[in-house]
Amino acid sequence: MFFYLLIATCYLLFASCATSPKAGAVLEDGSPDFSLLPPGANLYLWADIEKAKPLLDALSYEGLSVRSAKQVLDRTDSALAAFYSDNASRRFFLAALGNYPNLRAGASMSFGRGWKRVKSDTGNRYWYSSGYKMGVAVGPKLAMVSDGDPFAPGQGSNPSPQGFEEFRRTCVMSGWLNNPGDFLNSFISKLGIPLQLPAEELFFGVARSPADKASQDASRNDTWELVLKIKTSSAAQARSLVSLFSFARLFIQRGDLDEEEIEGSLMSPLEAAMLFFANPPVQDAEFLTLRIDSLSEYRIALLFNMFSAYAGK
Repeated sequence: MFFYLLIATCYLLFASCATSPKAGAVLEDGSPDFSLLPPGANLYLWADIEKAKPLLDALSYEGLSVRSAKQVLDRTDSALAAFYSDNASRRFFLAALGNYPNLRAGASMSFGRGWKRVKSDTGNRYWYSSGYKMGVAVGPKLAMVSDGDPFAPGQGSNPSPQGFEEFRRTCVMSGWLNNPGDFLNSFISKLGIPLQLPAEELFFGVARSPADKASQDASRNDTWELVLKIKTSSAAQARSLVSLFSFARLFIQRGDLDEEEIEGSLMSPLEAAMLFFANPPVQDAEFLTLRIDSLSEYRIALLFNMFSAYAGK
């Protein structure tokens, strides 16, 4: 699960930090600076840590609760992350913007077992643990973490796709997939749904549920909306996919799916499919927008877990 790794990485930041990257993680207009991340990733994401805390509380990584990382999360304003393919030179890269106790963190690293200070190819120094397979560099405002050199060559040439910044503004977490067709269709086919989506771009995000925003009930539990925006090759193709979605919804309502659960997951394929196809997509030219509303933090976590488990196989 992609967000689980984000949280585990933040946890290790508190236990082990290092030298001082000096760049900021936002541009002058306040948008995230994705050029901090090396290009070529399969998935890029951004999170507003303060606004997303209820969601982060529902996530865990190999039994690690985000509450264990509370001290570093309280110091983090936002985070950017990239995740790469199995055969790439690195698997992940994280850049976090916040307020980090550099001197204290460096001292704890110096006495941490298994951490060594090494020199980057760029001339900078950072801490590396062969046990965690993680390199860490932390400045007063910016932390960078990777499974390799956090001062990676190739940074500075990785803008977000056109339209992503507008999409992101209403979300507390969002991101995009590069070459999303195979990834998305793997997920759908393993749910047992006879549908292929010719996706050229895929944005995803989590926002406050419209019903939650409109409620005046202070005792109401937080609910969330998962939003997917899919770009196809043409308006005609997008229009035909709206019809295919209608067919898929009928297929699901008849219960023609295998209800066997994924190993290690608490959500069955049928439940995931019912959520994914609960609402018809809205077409705007070559784009389709799919909204899944009124989800709890727990169900959001389960849905993301299943999505990554299926599509990653």
